[in-house]
Amino acid sequence: MAPQSVRYSDLHFWGGAADSAVRVLSSAAMRVGTLFPPATDSDSTRPSKWRPLGYTAGFVAALGYLLFIPAGRSHLTHVWAEDGARFLVDALARPMGTNLVTPYAGYLHLVPRLCAQLVALLPLPLVSVGLAVSAAVLRAAIAVFVFAAAGGHIRTGWIRLGLAAAVVLLPAGNAETLDNLANLHWFLLYGAFWALLWRPARRWQGALAAVVLFLAAASDPLVLGLAPIAAARIMLPRWRDRLPALGFGIGAAAQVTALLNADRLAYSAQPIGPRQGALAGLMRVPLVMFSGPDPVSWLYQSFGYVPALVALAGALALTVVAIVRGTAAGRFLGVAGLVAAASLTAIELVVNWSPALGIDQPGVVVLGQRYSIAPCLFLLTAVSAGLDALPDRGYLQATIRLAVPAVVGAAIAGQLLLGSGQLLGPSWRQSVSDAAHQCGDGRSMATIQHNPPGWFFGLVCTRLVPGSAQIAGTH
Repeated sequence: MAPQSVRYSDLHFWGGAADSAVRVLSSAAMRVGTLFPPATDSDSTRPSKWRPLGYTAGFVAALGYLLFIPAGRSHLTHVWAEDGARFLVDALARPMGTNLVTPYAGYLHLVPRLCAQLVALLPLPLVSVGLAVSAAVLRAAIAVFVFAAAGGHIRTGWIRLGLAAAVVLLPAGNAETLDNLANLHWFLLYGAFWALLWRPARRWQGALAAVVLFLAAASDPLVLGLAPIAAARIMLPRWRDRLPALGFGIGAAAQVTALLNADRLAYSAQPIGPRQGALAGLMRVPLVMFSGPDPVSWLYQSFGYVPALVALAGALALTVVAIVRGTAAGRFLGVAGLVAAASLTAIELVVNWSPALGIDQPGVVVLGQRYSIAPCLFLLTAVSAGLDALPDRGYLQATIRLAVPAVVGAAIAGQLLLGSGQLLGPSWRQSVSDAAHQCGDGRSMATIQHNPPGWFFGLVCTRLVPGSAQIAGTH
């Protein structure tokens, strides 16, 4: 039988092709939709009027924890690194419009610069309070946001609550990254991940997710790694479900523009060996996630790699549970959390590698703790997906579900008892007072020192009055 020729001018041909394309796209959209289940509230049996009170109480509790644990209180009286010598400096020295779009270290920092711009309106002695409170407020807000956004992927209420609380409580995030704007982008990255997964019922919630994604993408280039999830959201049927992808795209475009036109100085020119990187990542992520950073040195000296390998095995086992027993959304969450944790660990160590990050250094993971928090949160997400997929009945399942929060809870309690992460040295008010005395000695410019040692910036003495200081030099 002779093959029939196709006439491309035939309207029936194009109609059939269009129908086939629509069916393919519809099928793909349905499959993608299973990865973004509509958000549900585990407290739906309660009157809705109590939910805002619950979210408010959670936010207040998170904010209080961040500001009033021993390390948090020290940030109210001290200024950390780039918060002073970069973000505050630029807020005082540059017009707001120029400041917000100026790259630092090769990329945009929109949220830290915006916060510093507002803090710069305060009298100079109150700047340390303003910086710490603004960072804590945003981090507490991200924790509440994660709880709301995770409702469609994590069905068990207490697991969802624990995952959101980890944004605030996880020991890896309460030392170097605590209450400062310089390290807020790690938490923005995690918030952006959940903003892309969230499929809320109301338009304003979709708009909120879009704003979160815009701000996160314009503050951290690592957010660009979430582009595949953003692309998948575009296939969802309703325009409000696609709105977060739009916010992501606008922020990503701004960030990419900055990356292409700015220079970044490498922290170190020393290459990382595969063995060095693997061991550093093993200690800094799975072990730190369960134990916190403080006991890692003792664990390593006493038991070698065994605790880290056990932590990794436990995390992988629960991720496998999520993949094997979970829903489509749960499987996706487990895989995405694991891939994000591994990718971030590799990128951070390769790009920022120096001998100080090696496991043979004193304290093992004490230096560069900021590189642990985001991978730990993503790995804990995969673990949470596995816990959520476990059957509700059975002694083994109950033991596992209790063991994970018990181990992490012990690490949180240990960090509080040790009081680690506190900033030492002269307070911010003392540094401002010392600068005033320098001006009293006849100098034309005063220097304000702040944490960590070696960080400072200069102020013209004629402008050294609360709320109107002008920058003369920085370091």
